[in-house]
Amino acid sequence: MMHDIFVVDDRHPEDMAMLQALYSRSPASVVTHMEKLEAAGSGKFMDQYYVGYGHASIGDCGQTTCFIEQVSMMVAKAVQENPLYNGQEASTRYLDYSKQAVIDPYNHAASTAIQNRWKEIYNDTLAKLIVGLEKQHPFDPTEYKNEKIWHNTLNARGFDIARSLLPLGTTTLLSWSTSLRQARDNLRRLKFHPLQEVRDVAQSLFLALREKYPNSFRADDMDTSATAPRDAFAQKNAVRTHYQSPEDIKARFDLTNDERSLLDRGELIVRREGIDLEGLRAHEMEVLTSRPQGAAVPWRLESYGKYNFMFLLDYGSFRDIQRHRNGVCQIPLLDGRYGLHPWYLAEFETLLGEVDYLALLQAIKTQFDAIDALAGQGVETTPYKNQYLYPMGTMALVHVAYSLPETVYVGELRSGKTVHGSLRPIAQKMLDVLAADVSGIALHGDHDLDNWTAKRGEQTIGLKAG
Repeated sequence: MMHDIFVVDDRHPEDMAMLQALYSRSPASVVTHMEKLEAAGSGKFMDQYYVGYGHASIGDCGQTTCFIEQVSMMVAKAVQENPLYNGQEASTRYLDYSKQAVIDPYNHAASTAIQNRWKEIYNDTLAKLIVGLEKQHPFDPTEYKNEKIWHNTLNARGFDIARSLLPLGTTTLLSWSTSLRQARDNLRRLKFHPLQEVRDVAQSLFLALREKYPNSFRADDMDTSATAPRDAFAQKNAVRTHYQSPEDIKARFDLTNDERSLLDRGELIVRREGIDLEGLRAHEMEVLTSRPQGAAVPWRLESYGKYNFMFLLDYGSFRDIQRHRNGVCQIPLLDGRYGLHPWYLAEFETLLGEVDYLALLQAIKTQFDAIDALAGQGVETTPYKNQYLYPMGTMALVHVAYSLPETVYVGELRSGKTVHGSLRPIAQKMLDVLAADVSGIALHGDHDLDNWTAKRGEQTIGLKAG
């Protein structure tokens, strides 16, 4: 019997959802269903069936893409904190963020002064970093294809380092490609977020999506005054749903003083109670020891449970590790207690020279002191709003829960030389844990301490010549 294949990508997302959903209620060909669509007209077709379908999964069959611009980095992280998120965000590695506006949650002269000063420090330091990088890595035609790639490489590294001085209130741009169902679910999750900006963006997104897809979103979905038990539950648990504080992590995992000292020294703390290592060793050694580079660990190994890893990481590199959705990586509450990540400080010291380096350290200290002093200047501060004022290089206590397949994937991918210098050591340590726990496991990470590579200058998007 001959089979039929039809590729359809030119229909309204709600109509696409219904065309797929009708397979569960009718054995007729999609060609027949499209004839019904043409007869009913877009919109009316969905309206005729969706209400009586009785299952929210129909919304998974309709796809749309949202473009969100001029929001703080914390809005981007909130939208992206979803295991089904697909999209892209503006990169601090390839864009000059000095031109981006900054959001001040307090709208106060003292907090605005802090934000403006960070931008001044960023601009001044970036220019000096590029000069230092040119001296440290002069053009070599055997390493770089041309001088443009060399300059791109220098700029990417300079942005990598200087981003540590950008406040989290700096605006960014992101896209979100999502099913209609996931859009609705994620926006309802965000409507009680602790940050007003996130709540406002969620409401704006909802209004735009409801206007576009009126049959897939209910008028009361984002009503914050609703008395439904699930809304009361969401509102009560909003803080812990959206943020994990150092105290939350320390209490849950009963971190010892020795472990806290290890964290301060850049080490990785691991809890293995949630993963069945004996089962993996007994039943999965053949696949784990024979896996070639580039091959995925079979998904079924997810069933053996998860590691819990804890480590200090700057917010900039947290943005990178949060991109791995097949695990738990809750957003950490950033409060400044751990200071700037030492990787950035080491780069500053190497590239700036003693006088400029010491001046930068003093400027950073003055900024952190100014944030601490805000409450004494009549500003009604909160830990959540203060995050807008801290720079991206500020460290947070991060907790992730990864299965063995996800640990392999993150460890190998994020140990590569094009990865930010503060994240690579964490990925390498994850691979070390696997090597110790599963003797003989095939791992293909990069443990080279040096992460300078000309590939940074080639990872870009531009117009083709001609």
